[in-house]
Amino acid sequence: MTIAVGFKCVDGVVLAADSLYTEGTAKLYGQKIFPIDSNGHYALTIAGAGGVPSMKGIVREIKKRLDRIGPKPADVSRIQSVIESALCAYYPKHIDSAPTDTQGDLGVQLLVGIWTSGDGARLFETCRTSAFEIDDHRCIGLGSHLAQYLNDVFFPPGSPPSVRLAESLAAYIVKQSKRYMQYCGGRTFVRALLDDGTDERVRSEEIRDSEEYFEDFFKSLGRMRASRRDADGSGHRHGPFRQDSQRPHHRTPGQTGTLPRHARGEATALTRLSLLTPHPPAPRSPEKTTRAEILPPPSLA
Repeated sequence: MTIAVGFKCVDGVVLAADSLYTEGTAKLYGQKIFPIDSNGHYALTIAGAGGVPSMKGIVREIKKRLDRIGPKPADVSRIQSVIESALCAYYPKHIDSAPTDTQGDLGVQLLVGIWTSGDGARLFETCRTSAFEIDDHRCIGLGSHLAQYLNDVFFPPGSPPSVRLAESLAAYIVKQSKRYMQYCGGRTFVRALLDDGTDERVRSEEIRDSEEYFEDFFKSLGRMRASRRDADGSGHRHGPFRQDSQRPHHRTPGQTGTLPRHARGEATALTRLSLLTPHPPAPRSPEKTTRAEILPPPSLA
């Protein structure tokens, strides 16, 4: 099992996942985000949760069907049909025909970022043999309830983040799922598919910066609650978001941590909580590649 997170952003799609595979009592590690090379008219990036063999098998089926399109353009609805066709071919043969007590381990959910030259980047989720579009964010796999809660706190439906900020929050969400869920673990992988078709792989050091930043943020939030309770003198717990004249509008003394450089200037969702001061924009140096230059995807053997 695993945790995977997807964001539909104002300027692209962000996907993140852990890297722990479990096969019986064995723990293995491998990438669970699969970029698929394109013909210049479309691009896909797929993250999965569930049975890893099924995940890889479905990605193979999708690639075979995309190869049939050849050098021709394809719109989002055509790519969606390709994904559903691959699911319809794989599920009856490899999952539904398996013994009932093993079908749960073989089942898989996918989050799919689809870019086309005419439609930009869109986010889709699969459920068995169907694929449907997601307008905001989605979490699948173990830890999805925790992840969905954090998503909703920072980015309620209808408030899409930028790719930069979503990359940071996605890294933190996966870290917390790995901390509290038994079958989530290993390294965190974060990728973005931008509206111009560019694929980005977030560097490991920037993922660590993101995790540390949000750790400091929630620690500061706890200190604020404690200091308000002490200042009140009554022992009454005030919520940190109470709207009144006593609410502080400055950084809490002793607060540590800075937003990772690739997300500075993108702290709209956090400043909405009136707890942080925006940081000045700073340049980011991601591992940015076009679909033609992308590193080879992990083996599907």
